[in-house]
Amino acid sequence: MKKLLFTVSLLSFSCIPTNAQDAALLAAEKARGIMVGNTGVQWTVNVSGAKSAQFLATAKGGKIHAEVIQPADAAGRKYLAEAKGAMWFWKPGLSRPVSVSKKQRLSGDAAIGDIASTSFVEGYKVVGKEDGEVNGETATVYTMKANSLGDTYAQIKYWVTKSGSLGKKAEFYAKSGNLLRTSTMEYKNRANESPFLSKMVIRDSSRTINLTFSNVNIGNYPDSMFERDNIGEKTFKGTRK
Repeated sequence: MKKLLFTVSLLSFSCIPTNAQDAALLAAEKARGIMVGNTGVQWTVNVSGAKSAQFLATAKGGKIHAEVIQPADAAGRKYLAEAKGAMWFWKPGLSRPVSVSKKQRLSGDAAIGDIASTSFVEGYKVVGKEDGEVNGETATVYTMKANSLGDTYAQIKYWVTKSGSLGKKAEFYAKSGNLLRTSTMEYKNRANESPFLSKMVIRDSSRTINLTFSNVNIGNYPDSMFERDNIGEKTFKGTRK
């Protein structure tokens, strides 16, 4: 199970912000890889920290499909994160994917995948906005509350730059009010002539994990790629733009 939890940390991104009306939040989500309609995004993700890994991730319509490339002993393992928070794991030899519970996502390295797959719009409501600063840039600091007990974090604080509307920092809080984890984001990639996520650093009280994103490809990917029953398929082809 320990290895399963580590590999779940390879997941990234999640939900389409269907209920949001805030233009800056919508723009920030798009720069993190949140696509609408039939458009999706695929990139190579490298994970470094106490452990290292590489995988190919494809996101579309609020879902993520990820396949491990490295380490060699985990190559071919696949993961699916769904918009409503469900996560699934599959490896060669399994007849069907295995569900990853909310409890597992809150503990150990699985929490990293949960943070990476949390939309800062879907599932949360804005309860406060104030002016702030992140890395020397002026920003709007959003305070968001979970819409339901099913959401992993009770509250999120999110720093979105006023210039460019990029989400540069997020803090994740428990129901008790205790700060659990933080993440910071960089946007040195380009997609459709706009800044696009290139790095995410996730920290908690005991560790730091870096995720770097490269080989960004915007395109159309088949819906079947994001269906739980198809997670064990060998190949999926998309049409890249």
